[in-house]
Amino acid sequence: MQALVDKVGDPVTADDIDLYAKLQHVRDQSHRVRTIVNAWKKQQNQDRTMRGRYALALIIALLAQAIVINVIFILIGDGKLTYEPWTARIFIMAVFGELSSMVFFIVKYLFRPTADRVLELASDPPAASTASRRSSKKG
Repeated sequence: MQALVDKVGDPVTADDIDLYAKLQHVRDQSHRVRTIVNAWKKQQNQDRTMRGRYALALIIALLAQAIVINVIFILIGDGKLTYEPWTARIFIMAVFGELSSMVFFIVKYLFRPTADRVLELASDPPAASTASRRSSKKG
C-alpha cells in the first residue's frame, strides 16, 4: 500500500489547496472577461451595421425630400405653380423644420455613444458577493 501512495505524489497541504482555489478563481475570471468582451464586440459590430443601414436610409429620404422641396420652390418662383404667399412660406418652413428635426434625432439617437458598461461587467464582482464567498469558506 505504501508503494501505491509514493507513486501518487507528495502530500497536499492547506497552502496547496488555497493556491489551487486562487488559480481556479483566476481562470474563471479570465473566462468570464473573455466571454463578456467577445459578446460586447459582436454587439458593437451588429449595432454599427444596423446604425449604418438606418443612417443611409434616412439620409436618402432627407435628400429626396430636400430635392422635392427645391423643385417646388423653383416652380413657385417660375410661376408654374401658384399658391398664396403665406401657404408657400408655411409649407417651406414646415419642411425645413422637419428636415432639421430629423437631423437632430439622427444625431441624438442613432449615433449616441456606445455603452461602456462592458468595463463594469468585466471587473470583479461587487464586494458583497466576495464577502459572502469568504464567509461560506469558513463554515
